[in-house]
Amino acid sequence: MLKLWLSLKVFIKGMIMGAVNVFPISSGTISLVLGVFERFVNSIKSLNPKNFKYLRMGQASEFARRTDFKFFITLFTGVVLGMVLTAIFVKQTLKSYEVYTWSFFIGLIIASVVYVMKRIEKVNIKNILLVMAGFLVSFLLSIKSNPYSNDSFLYLFLCGIVGATGMVVPGVSGSHLMLLMGNYELIVTEAIPALTRASTFLQGAKILFPFALGAIVSIVSFSYLLSWLMRDYRDSTLSVLAGFMLGSLPVVYPWKEPAADMLDFVFHLPQWNSELLMALVMVAMGAVSVYVLELMGRHTAKKQAERLQNPKPQRYGKKTQ
Repeated sequence: MLKLWLSLKVFIKGMIMGAVNVFPISSGTISLVLGVFERFVNSIKSLNPKNFKYLRMGQASEFARRTDFKFFITLFTGVVLGMVLTAIFVKQTLKSYEVYTWSFFIGLIIASVVYVMKRIEKVNIKNILLVMAGFLVSFLLSIKSNPYSNDSFLYLFLCGIVGATGMVVPGVSGSHLMLLMGNYELIVTEAIPALTRASTFLQGAKILFPFALGAIVSIVSFSYLLSWLMRDYRDSTLSVLAGFMLGSLPVVYPWKEPAADMLDFVFHLPQWNSELLMALVMVAMGAVSVYVLELMGRHTAKKQAERLQNPKPQRYGKKTQ
């Protein structure tokens, strides 16, 4: 019964990660808050040829033990279900409350940028220039119109590589990057909900198959790349990411429309009315959501540090691990 309860907790945490992954906020950050980030990354890194040889030898139980496969598949199943359910919700909100939904995303992004920048330990000229460089590149891309989604196999594969980074890189949102690439609505509000209906399942699967392949490549490769970047170039990496995230705000700015040439956006100021007031409330709610998650992350980290400093004494008669 205890094992079932523990598996259910992992599954629920996976659902939360999947739900967050649909929004422009880092599910890697959420996995830190939930206390599963390190175990998740380690289980991914263990899916290597060295351990897969046990499957070829018919030693499935040894493979499962070395890769923490039960934890991985339970968490991943929760992630997938959380993404599907949340994608259906986002599809409806974008359809009925487009301005308010994008405004909420603005709050999420701004607060996430603040969160990432607070993690930069040294503020120096190099890091400031990296923030500015990331911002400039992202901003120039963001003000260009991309009214048509791209469903080619290679581009969807690339979207999968980019989109899955948020699961293993805390502070980076895969959905945020998908917005910048122009395929957020195609994948999140069209393809994923299409899987829930028999009549459109194949259509959704056709789009998601190359995306899933790219995501697998991304998750496996970034689990190693992240360790290297965050170990040797932590501040530089966070600086570029912060600038990149901040520069993509025009993508979610709701008061814009494609220009006549369909190559650029035409931005205009909103009118001062009840819609704008509600939009500002949604921006604040998005920012507060990130702040609450940050507080939860601090609390989790504090508890983990206390457990490491004051381990519980081993009870007599209990088997050691």
